[in-house]
This record gives sequence, C-alpha cells and structure tokens, in this order.
Amino acid sequence: MTRYTLSRLLQGLVAMWVIVTIVFFLARLGGDAAALLAPADATPEQIAAIRVSYGFDQPLYLQYVDYLRGIATLDFGQSVSYRQPVADLVVPAMVNTARLALAAFAIALVLGVTFGAIAGVRAGTRYDQAVRGLSVLGQSVPPFWLGMLLVLLFSINLGWLPAFGSEGFTSLILPACALAAFPLASIARLTRSSVLEIVARDQTLFERSKGVGPATLMSHILRNASLPVVTLAGIQLGAMFSGTIVVENLFAWPGVGQLAIQGIQARDFALIQGIVVVNTFVFVALLFVVDLSYGWLDPRVRAIKTAVKSRVEATVEAAA
Repeated sequence: MTRYTLSRLLQGLVAMWVIVTIVFFLARLGGDAAALLAPADATPEQIAAIRVSYGFDQPLYLQYVDYLRGIATLDFGQSVSYRQPVADLVVPAMVNTARLALAAFAIALVLGVTFGAIAGVRAGTRYDQAVRGLSVLGQSVPPFWLGMLLVLLFSINLGWLPAFGSEGFTSLILPACALAAFPLASIARLTRSSVLEIVARDQTLFERSKGVGPATLMSHILRNASLPVVTLAGIQLGAMFSGTIVVENLFAWPGVGQLAIQGIQARDFALIQGIVVVNTFVFVALLFVVDLSYGWLDPRVRAIKTAVKSRVEATVEAAA
C-alpha cells in the first residue's frame, strides 16, 4: 500500500508539473506578455518598464525556472489590478469557493446516492422512473438558468432567502443548490446503474437466501457499488472548484470564479496564472484522495496490488 501511495503521489506531481508547464508556455504564445499587461494607451517606455519589472526581458528558460520556484514557494507574483500578491487574493477566494463547492457536493452526494440506491433496488417502479426522469432533467438544465429560477422563486416571490452576497448560512443555500443540480443527477444515475449490477449478482441472491436483514444487505450493496460512484464524485468535486464562475457571478459570491472574471477583464496576467495553478492543484489532490480510497472500499484492490507486487519481486529474483 505504501508503494502504491508513493506511485500515485509521484503521478500527481508529474501531472501538476505538466499542467503548470503548459500554462506557462501558452501564456507566452499569446504575444508580448508585457504589452498584454500594459494599459491600452501605454507608451513603449512603459511597456519596456513592465517587461523588466516582471522579468519578461530574461531568457525563456530563466523565466521558466523562476516561475517553478515561485510556485514551489507559493509566490505567484504581483497582481497588476489589485496591487497585492496573488496568493493574498487567491487563498481567501479559494476558501469561499471551497465553502460553496463543499456545500453543493454534500447535497449532491447525499441525495444522489440515496435516490440512486433506492431506484436501483426498486427498478422498474414509478419511483425509479421518476428518478431517471429527474436525473435527465438535472443534467440538461444549465446552472445559471436554474439559479435565476431559484432567485425568482425563493428571493423575489417568497422572500425567504437572500439573492446575493455571502453573509451567513442562508446566503449559501441558493448558489449551492444551483451548483449541485448537475452532479446530483450524475451521481444518482451512476449509483442506480451500479446498484442494479450488484443486485443481479449471485452473491446478493445468496445473501438474501440466508435471510440477511435489509439494512445489512443494503450496506453490502452500496459498498460493492461504491467504486465508480467515488470516482465520479471526486471528479465532480474537482469540477465544482474550477467551474463555479457562472454561479459565483450570478449570486455575487466572492470566490475564485468571480476573481477570475475580474482578472480577465483587467488583463491581470499573474492573477489568472495563479488561479489556474491553484485549481489544478486542488483537482489533482482530489483525484489522489480518490485513488487512495479504492483500497479501503474494496479489498480486491488491495489484493491485486499485493499480487502484482509479489509477481514483480519474484520476476526480479528469478532474473537475478
């Protein structure tokens, strides 16, 4: 298990390095970065000064080394529009985005697994048909449109919840619901399919014939059906962190999405780079946690790892 964890950690670090390298070179393929940072009416002398202050006058390989060194020390540079270090802007915004994403994820995971599991056990019933229909609807409705409907109903017509801002728990409910709709539908559909597959196995029929109680039987079914659901849930959570731009701007939520829009409008080169790198790190870290959870959820995964390790060791000994 230790070797597997280290290999996954190494794969995650390599993925991070590849992505930040791509970001570095793509940002410089768009033309003169100093000219992009400068105001529209900037003089050549001002552009040259920006080029020197940001190190764009140095050779490309030195810029790349400084870029990697800065990422390693959480130094993403200085924001042009805010006149502050990028890390001081991105970290508080990421905390707000995490609040929104985790709240939406909790709604999507709990309801998605519950609805999907019951639909899988009661396949063919009206409940199953309703879950499948709502799942298709949830995957078809854009989050911004659902968000506007929620604001119209619960804020304007009923006056129960605030439409904008981030003050208190009530401000979190509408954006979290709008963000949770698509992953909830996806998790419910996949949970239903996985449960249907497990229910049809001989193992489940054998447990039923032995008189295993409904709660214990459902626990076994969910544990065996959990691997694909965990994978999808990890991907959806990572997508929530990086895909909250529309929802955050709709509800004026002070997260990374809203900060990214402001950075794009201000042509804030360093700020956009910092946001992309932080989102990449979060996504890779979540996938790493998902990979580690496989061994805990399914003993067969641990058995496969042990068998592969033993075979490799035997091959090495035979070759020696």
